[in-house]
Amino acid sequence: MITRGIGTVAQGMQALIDYEDVTAHNLANVTTTGFKRTNITFQDIMQSKVQAQNAQGHYKEVGSLSNGARAYRTYIDFSQGGLSESGNKLDVAIQGSGFYKVRFQDVPDNAPYNEGDYYYQRTGSFALDDNNYLVNHDGDYIMDVQNRRIRIARDPDDENLDDMNRLDINKDLIIGESGQIEINNPMYRALLQKIQVCDFEDKTKISGIGEGKYLPIYGLDPGVYTKADGTFSLQQGMIEMSNANTIVEMLNSINVSRGYESMSTILRTESDTVSQAINLGNISR
Repeated sequence: MITRGIGTVAQGMQALIDYEDVTAHNLANVTTTGFKRTNITFQDIMQSKVQAQNAQGHYKEVGSLSNGARAYRTYIDFSQGGLSESGNKLDVAIQGSGFYKVRFQDVPDNAPYNEGDYYYQRTGSFALDDNNYLVNHDGDYIMDVQNRRIRIARDPDDENLDDMNRLDINKDLIIGESGQIEINNPMYRALLQKIQVCDFEDKTKISGIGEGKYLPIYGLDPGVYTKADGTFSLQQGMIEMSNANTIVEMLNSINVSRGYESMSTILRTESDTVSQAINLGNISR
């Protein structure tokens, strides 16, 4: 068909637009702490067989012809971002694969366990709320290895937060590579809770919900599990930077622009061909 070329080019141009959207999103987050870049894959549309007729009149398959490409799916690149020292004792970066388990702040402590009450994040910029519970920037609770909220005080069970129960975070708090929280004061030493670090057997079954938060895709089981000691390393006083690279994303954007321009030229040529065919048809009447 004379219009097949137009359809093929149009599909290719739409695929490039989708690619540019992904690239722009990555480029906008090259300075976002803990950001994980998105990749995109493509697939052929209606792959057609090409046949040739031999001298005996028989047809033989000689190859295939693509009728265009389209964006197939996007996926998250969870490769490690660089670590940067922050100097804040409540900034804890994950070295290696893994995620912090986080519970929404409005879920009661005595509620039955429900996976939907939790999400997962790599970003380790934490703080203490008014009751000295370890929270993220949204006020949601960071979980320990027993799925409990983490309270950082000399006596976590004592609700009183007077000078005898508070810690000097900058002097007394140590978060070890395994996630073990310790009080290290010459006058008082104690082990507190241990931060839980989780991972997924199949990361293609999780999706981002914004701000570096991830959830299992509805209806799919990604195989979440708690990581064992020695399979990751927590780095106190560090933050993980974005794994998106400005130069790489800019080059991708330039390549998309060049490809789009080339396809626009082809589209104009195909359009002129169709116009000429229509004109010839009118003349022959």
